[in-house]
Amino acid sequence: METIRYEILEKILRAQLPALEREAVIPQDLPLATVGLDSVATVVLMDTLEDICGVTFPDEAIAPATFRTPGSLWAVLGRLANG
Repeated sequence: METIRYEILEKILRAQLPALEREAVIPQDLPLATVGLDSVATVVLMDTLEDICGVTFPDEAIAPATFRTPGSLWAVLGRLANG
C-alpha cells in the first residue's frame, strides 16, 4: 500500500474538525483536542481513516497518543499503510 500523504490527512481532519482553519497548513504538532477532537470524534475519525486510507487500526494503535497530534496520527497511518 502507498504511503498516505499528509495533505490527505489534512483534508480528512478538516472535514471532521470544523474548528480547524480552512486554508492554513495544519501543523503536525497541533494538539487535536484543542480543535474539538473528543472521544466521539476520535471514533468517527478512526472509522473515516480506515475507510478512505484502507487501513485497520490494531488495538494497540487505538490509544490517546495516536490521536494526540496530526503528526502522531500520520506516523501511525504510515506504519499501517506500509505494514
